[in-house]
Amino acid sequence: MLTKQELSIKIGNRIKQLRKDKNISQAELGRLCGRDKQHIELIENHKVSANTYTLYTIATALEIEFIELFKF
Repeated sequence: MLTKQELSIKIGNRIKQLRKDKNISQAELGRLCGRDKQHIELIENHKVSANTYTLYTIATALEIEFIELFKF
């Protein structure tokens, strides 16, 4: 079983990977999901854990199914 920190790292890395695959900046992703660049940066760098709704908005902004965020 993953710890909370390990899960945060995996999700942050996955978001960063998916965002870069789509050539979207942190600022653009933030704008698309109603967050600021700093919030996206904090999530990607494992400084904060995103809540379920934030993850949903990120998945929607990346035009992927929610479950894709957990395929690591």
